[in-house]
Amino acid sequence: MQKVSLSDESRRAIDGTTPGGVLEDIKQLKKDYGTDSDRLITPEERKTLELRLHRMLVWVGVLTPFEFELGNKKLPLHEIVWDLLAKDCLTEDEKEYVRKLIAKLTAHERVDEDVLHNSELTEKEAEMIFHEASGLMRAILSLKSLVGQKNACPVKHSVNKRRVEDAQSWLNFLKQIT
Repeated sequence: MQKVSLSDESRRAIDGTTPGGVLEDIKQLKKDYGTDSDRLITPEERKTLELRLHRMLVWVGVLTPFEFELGNKKLPLHEIVWDLLAKDCLTEDEKEYVRKLIAKLTAHERVDEDVLHNSELTEKEAEMIFHEASGLMRAILSLKSLVGQKNACPVKHSVNKRRVEDAQSWLNFLKQIT
């Protein structure tokens, strides 16, 4: 193993250093210069975030926001999307509600993109906005798939109704025989 030669000044600095002293120095540097999250993002970082937001599958692995504020009301967005996904079919009123929700979420996602593009943001703020926008994209795509997929409601309902009627007629038949 090769021995590293240090200057006298470096050796004196290292000899007088303790783990507690290093932590003190780091804390002082953070106070003096701020943390990275307090630093404004550069135009290159802004462009990278915008490009990441417009990638094909940016929403994969991103959670739908658990709560989201629309019109000064906190909506349990994650729960709403989950409940709608669990339904077999949607009524026309529910579909209209979903369409309105999609429009509002899309408008908010566009505002997030505009803020990300035009505002001076710290790294922390930019990441928060990026995650919110990608989470909204996830919710929007899930909701759009609901409106398109769940059109077979009357057919499913009539099939299920017919099955129940058939089962009841068989039970009535069996009661008459016994």
